[in-house]
Amino acid sequence: METFLYVVFALICLLLIGLILIQQGKGAGVGFSMGGASQAMFGGSGGREFFIKLTAGLAVAFVVICIILARMATASTGQYNGALAGAEASAAPVAPTGPLTGAPAGMPLSDAPAVPMSAAPLKATAPLKAAAPAGAAAPAPAPAKP
Repeated sequence: METFLYVVFALICLLLIGLILIQQGKGAGVGFSMGGASQAMFGGSGGREFFIKLTAGLAVAFVVICIILARMATASTGQYNGALAGAEASAAPVAPTGPLTGAPAGMPLSDAPAVPMSAAPLKATAPLKAAAPAGAAAPAPAPAKP
């Protein structure tokens, strides 16, 4: 249903663009853009009223479909509809503990002692270089700058 509405929406957009570009100002009329054939096809008015009504109808259909598509989009907010929508969630990961967090192994993070931050500025490191292709010799390290 949603795909159908998107196709109809695109067609209405194209028709609206075409109709608006075909219509001329009040003085020129549609007869100018159609080489005079519109006088015979639509009568004395040249189809001006017909195109105005058709443009208004397409504009109303455009707005209605916009509202419907917006409602459909917001109805599924908060729901995941991706490729893994039906998959079960795995167990929650265990909180890390150990020497990297400053806590002894086995001690939860909430009981870990605070690790003081150093007031000294960090040293700048050399920029990372791209890895050499397989089989190529590794480049020599750059000399350290004092």
